[in-house]
Amino acid sequence: MSLPAKPRLRVALLIETSNRYGRDLLHGVHDWVSAGANWSIRLTEQARRAPLPAWMRTWQGDGIIARVDSAEIATALRRTGLPVVDVSAERAKSVFPRVSIDNRAVSQLAAEHLLGKNLRHFAYCGDAQYLWSRQRGEAFARVLRGHGFRPAEFPAKRTAGAGWERETQEIATWLAGLPKPVGVFACFDGRAQQVLEACHVSGLAVPEQVAVLGVDDDELVCELCDPPLSSVLPNARRAGYEAAAVLARLMAGPTRGAADLKEIEPVRVVARRSTDAVAVADRHVAEAMRYIREHAHDGIGVKDVLRAVPVSRTLLERKFGRLIGESPHRLIKRQKIDRARQLLAETDVPIARIADMTGFESPSYLSAVFRRETGESPREFRDKHR
Repeated sequence: MSLPAKPRLRVALLIETSNRYGRDLLHGVHDWVSAGANWSIRLTEQARRAPLPAWMRTWQGDGIIARVDSAEIATALRRTGLPVVDVSAERAKSVFPRVSIDNRAVSQLAAEHLLGKNLRHFAYCGDAQYLWSRQRGEAFARVLRGHGFRPAEFPAKRTAGAGWERETQEIATWLAGLPKPVGVFACFDGRAQQVLEACHVSGLAVPEQVAVLGVDDDELVCELCDPPLSSVLPNARRAGYEAAAVLARLMAGPTRGAADLKEIEPVRVVARRSTDAVAVADRHVAEAMRYIREHAHDGIGVKDVLRAVPVSRTLLERKFGRLIGESPHRLIKRQKIDRARQLLAETDVPIARIADMTGFESPSYLSAVFRRETGESPREFRDKHR
């Protein structure tokens, strides 16, 4: 005798589709459903901070994944009596289990990327009305203070009725007063767009005078920027998948040990032209760094760099140590590891092929170097970020 089929669970997704972060959350939930979950999904257009849709008054569901951006939304969701998983980072505490991006890790990646450009001046352009923006600014400053720098911060005080143009002019005035060259980390890609526009208004060259970095890697937005925008890629797809996993446990019944907050690490910085500059006055060092950035994954060594930049190895290494703080060999290795991290997180390319694509002699050598640099094996890193 066959067992009766389990009824499909009805799940509502109150997540916006207007930006990449929201869409990636939805992709993550879809990944969970595709892996075998017997769910029926209810998804309609939903703006951030919008009240619950009218259809929820009569909807007979089993669980909800939502952006709980306000106390009003939280109260309305609690009244449903259904299991809820919060995928917002907008509030300091949530009354529901929550899955969100690790904002400290986002800022760590941003700071490391700009520090790698050998910049000596840094700034953060956030939006003080948002908790996640304030968290990113605080973490960015903390990382840079650890390196002996004190970043400036845009004194954002939102004025009622202030439009995009007025804010952009205020950012332009702020940028004009910063020492140059400066690396500016913006709280998300939309803010970074404003920074780029403010640079045009002020006549500031990007990236030579102002290197600009956003968050979310909304590809269409980033590629349409002038110049194309570098951005931190958060793992929102993983966050959506983990949120679905948490909701599945809640709908199965009361569970013990379920984390109140699960933070997902970002993937990497997607580098484009807005940060494609190295603030080094020495011509030989700048040329060597550019050559390494463009050819590191081809399996080059320091000898290849010296053929492209005709100076002695001793002199080049001395200049690198004084101006960059690391050797050419170390920079080559770091570039190769960064490329391997990208391929592991974003593709299904076999590890043996990744070793070849990133210039490592063998998969075992890639594994050994990768573990030494990151503390994880390539397979562990891939499992964590996929």
